[in-house]
Amino acid sequence: MPYVTEDFFLQTSRRKIQGLSHINKFGRSTAITTTNTWEVWDGNAAYVFPATALMTKMSQTADQEALRDGTIEIIGLDASWNLVTQEVNLNSSNTTTAVTLTTPLIRCFRMKVFEDVVTASPVRVHNTAENQDYAIISTGNNQTLMAVYTVPNGKTAYVTNYYATANPGGGQPTTFFVRLWGKDNDVGYARQLKHHLGVSADVDAYGHFQHFFKPYYKFTQKTDIIITGTPTGASVDVSAGFDLVLVDN
Repeated sequence: MPYVTEDFFLQTSRRKIQGLSHINKFGRSTAITTTNTWEVWDGNAAYVFPATALMTKMSQTADQEALRDGTIEIIGLDASWNLVTQEVNLNSSNTTTAVTLTTPLIRCFRMKVFEDVVTASPVRVHNTAENQDYAIISTGNNQTLMAVYTVPNGKTAYVTNYYATANPGGGQPTTFFVRLWGKDNDVGYARQLKHHLGVSADVDAYGHFQHFFKPYYKFTQKTDIIITGTPTGASVDVSAGFDLVLVDN
């Protein structure tokens, strides 16, 4: 039989290379309002990054009988910035009643519904007071859409590319800028701009770009990787995301 060399990224996806894994982060904000700079995620506001593990509860905005006691996978970082994957069940009597996470989180960057049920209202990870959301499964999506990720403790991330699209029907701003940021929480730096591109959002030609990093862009442990959008002249509906290779230190 002929010798076949397997593609590096296929090997990474198959976990054939020890200490390597692949992460795809993708998000959507349906209405970033004009002159505001918001992270691309499911919430209709700028994202709030807590300084401590304030992510303690989960609930649904409106009670959905079919999702009572339903399992939600929650992926994020604990108080020590270590990667945690937990499965938490919604309340069995009323999904609007908050349940406590198994492990409080300082970051949450992905949630998934582990049921054969389509969400009829948002499922949210929030603080104890239920006045700040940190991750939202929007109605019908069954998982979060967040162009936000934080490198776990003991890992290094190498971003291979990032991309964004101004979606049709979401407004026609006169200018629309997309920015890639990094915030190194290990040393306490404020967020730093890593890349910046303008996107066309004309009425007849909705803009898209994908930027490839060669060599890959390095982000160290405990660093927030963030995509933001800033429209001027009108609100915008934007989809954005990035791919990275995660390497054990």
